[in-house]
Amino acid sequence: MSIARPLQEWAQRNGLFFALVILIVFFWITSERFMTSANVAVILQQVSVDGIIAIPGAMLVLSGYVDLSVGSLAVLSAVIFGEAMQAGLGLAPSVILGLAAGTGWGAFNGYLIAYLGFSPIIVTLGGLAGARGLSQLITHGFTVFGFGPLFAELGNGTLLSVPVPVWIYAIAFIIGAHVWYQTPYGRHMAAIGGAREAARSLGIKTRVIPFWLYVASGFASAIGGLIVTSELDGASVSLGLGMELDVLTGILLGGVAFTGGRGSLFGVLFGTIFIGALSNGLIQINVSPYFQQVAVGMALVFAAGLDVLYQRLDRIRFTEEEPPAGVATAEASEQAEETA
Repeated sequence: MSIARPLQEWAQRNGLFFALVILIVFFWITSERFMTSANVAVILQQVSVDGIIAIPGAMLVLSGYVDLSVGSLAVLSAVIFGEAMQAGLGLAPSVILGLAAGTGWGAFNGYLIAYLGFSPIIVTLGGLAGARGLSQLITHGFTVFGFGPLFAELGNGTLLSVPVPVWIYAIAFIIGAHVWYQTPYGRHMAAIGGAREAARSLGIKTRVIPFWLYVASGFASAIGGLIVTSELDGASVSLGLGMELDVLTGILLGGVAFTGGRGSLFGVLFGTIFIGALSNGLIQINVSPYFQQVAVGMALVFAAGLDVLYQRLDRIRFTEEEPPAGVATAEASEQAEETA
């Protein structure tokens, strides 16, 4: 009996969790500050922004799509919010405008990709450059700051000793998990990513679902941008640099297949925590910040390698489980004779 299938299932269920445990133990041993309550809160707060954005991002990848513009949409939303505040529009209208900027651009991406058939990579790469360029054009490269203590609570406040961004991430994750596991849309997303034409023939909305996922991705990016702006009390065009890499790495490490059709939202949760713990731990042991990006890049390549491994194991399992035509015919004949 082949061990490929049980090995694959075990790795997909538990591999990343044990890797995260090993990573935490390593940094716990090498840095006395890593597992302090203050540093754990910092890690969770850092993970929250990427995690919020990774929820619709993982759904897109599950459906066979990708959004590479999330960091730029975060900075555009932050800049629109900051300019509105400076213009004296007030906190609530400024927040609404910031959220509308990211959501609107996400809808534009979704329309081009889902309804007009544009390449997801090309469109969202265009958004990556275009949204950040527009942000620079609006601010002329200057940082907008000074938004008051009420807005500062969004990124720096606590509720029951837990940072507010962590609560926002928890709510977003519960909503995402409900959609992923408790509604038909979770199965529909996997079907679209696994076999789009077959999904269309079954009546699944292969255009509507990706469109709204891009809208959700833009909205989540806007929330992330506002949270970071609140933490820094400033909207800078440098905000969100590298966010796309961190989010995508967390998604792929979490076991969502880049080709679509397979994945777990809980795996994405562990994947984003892994990236956050890795970055924070490297800082704690005084590793160069330049190497931190190298480490994240290596993690992304490793995640891509795991994806290829899982695909090969799937092919091996399919080949082993599919009976030869002669055997299948003989079994069918025997069943027919027994029935007669």
